[in-house]
Amino acid sequence: MQKEKLKSLWEAAAWLGFGAAGMALTFGFAGPLPTFKLGAAFWPQVVLGGVMAIALILGITTYFFDSASETVDKDTQTMDLPVDEAAMSVTPKTVAIFAIPLLYVFAMHKLGFFLVTPIFLPLYMYLLGVRKVRILVSVTVGLYVAVLFLFVKLVFTPLPQGAGFLHSLNGQFIGLFQ
Repeated sequence: MQKEKLKSLWEAAAWLGFGAAGMALTFGFAGPLPTFKLGAAFWPQVVLGGVMAIALILGITTYFFDSASETVDKDTQTMDLPVDEAAMSVTPKTVAIFAIPLLYVFAMHKLGFFLVTPIFLPLYMYLLGVRKVRILVSVTVGLYVAVLFLFVKLVFTPLPQGAGFLHSLNGQFIGLFQ
């Protein structure tokens, strides 16, 4: 079990290093903005501070406290379960799970966030196994509205608006929402 503990400590150190490196990069644009007094670096620093805090908690709890797997009686025998070979193979669904977000990012820059996201969210949830229409619609609408409210109204962050006439269409949509 010492190997698992060391692995968790390395993971915590990696996340702490990632957060610290990101935090160091944000200090270059930490000044206030005309439209946002806290500055452009405020929200990235909040998120990175949270990453660093969670990494510290992970490291401390891993180092000082025994994990649940270490407290199991040493005389207890475990049974190895057979590995399903079909679960280990690459299927079209597995490829789609990784390919659709890449297509989403590509389409977002061509068509705009506001047009692509309401299509992507239910499609991806359906692919992951959600089959109830009420859940698909409610989660899509709720998440879409929450993201728009957060980025357009609170943080004033421009989301990709697409190219060509779609750029103008998405810009008019932002104007309606603001």
